[in-house]
Amino acid sequence: MAHAVEYDPNAESVTDLPEFSVALERYPRKEIAAEVRRLSSVNGWRTTGLITLHWSIVLLAGWAAVASGHWAVYLAAMVVIATRQQALGVMLHDATHYLLYKNRTVNDVVCDLFIAFPLGMSTDLYRATHFRHHRFTNTKDDPDLRYQREDADWYDWPKTRLGCAWVIVKSLFGLNVHKAHEPYKHWSPWMNILLPLDGKPRYPLRARVLLVLSTVAVYAVVIGLGLIIPAIVLWAVPALTLLNLFNRLRATAEHVGAPWTHELDSTRTVIPNWVERLTLAPMNVSYHLEHHLFPSVPGPNLRKLHALLMQDDEFRQKACITHSYAGLLREFMRPRQAD
Repeated sequence: MAHAVEYDPNAESVTDLPEFSVALERYPRKEIAAEVRRLSSVNGWRTTGLITLHWSIVLLAGWAAVASGHWAVYLAAMVVIATRQQALGVMLHDATHYLLYKNRTVNDVVCDLFIAFPLGMSTDLYRATHFRHHRFTNTKDDPDLRYQREDADWYDWPKTRLGCAWVIVKSLFGLNVHKAHEPYKHWSPWMNILLPLDGKPRYPLRARVLLVLSTVAVYAVVIGLGLIIPAIVLWAVPALTLLNLFNRLRATAEHVGAPWTHELDSTRTVIPNWVERLTLAPMNVSYHLEHHLFPSVPGPNLRKLHALLMQDDEFRQKACITHSYAGLLREFMRPRQAD
């Protein structure tokens, strides 16, 4: 377990946080350091292309739904939009590690305007708790672990098939979305807009001004086009239902139920099938072990990093790897072996 140390949410990166010791054996990094540096290259053009792609799909799906006026097209559009919300959320995660653009100000401004604010979050505020998660993974000081332990639906396993199905149904229909309020209140740009400018966590005036201006602009366009109800149906409803399910399953897979006997088995990587890659695990977000080992590697390069690490005997033997999220649920439903 980690020794508790004072946490500074204003630290610029994980490496700026105080050192602490863990009992778990660490995976050696020196031999592949050069390859990791190559994979850690930040490509702003790729980032801009991905943001453009995701928003183009969202707008096209929304246009198709509004133009048709048919409930089936609306339903299909909501599914498509939920998958792009998930993809944007993955990009927000990369932004917290300054992996969207080399210039950190550009990184945060672009992320806030086109990713974080539309998702109801702040890049700076999310960074504060996410860095703490990396620094204190699976310990009492890990905020993610604390939130998960308070949600028996997605933390307490094994479950029966019926119990597992009920958890999925509740998540799909947003019946447990209220439980996300505790972590969300720390990430919400509006709930924290009156925080002291010199307080912790860091929430710069620049971000607050951009939040107000961008919100006014978006509402002016939506109201001007008479699209208030379609916007709510096509953006808010998918976020509270299908995206809720995606995020709960993804987050549970990352650490819950891992053996926690070595650094390599305290975080789980899921190898998704093609359907999962298009929906709940876009942009290599399921390669979570690789991300924890080398958080400097952008999401689009994590699959390459996984292939590199799989060439190492120790990684292949000790890494916690599951094939598909469906396989993970089957694994979670099996009774645990007696000690």
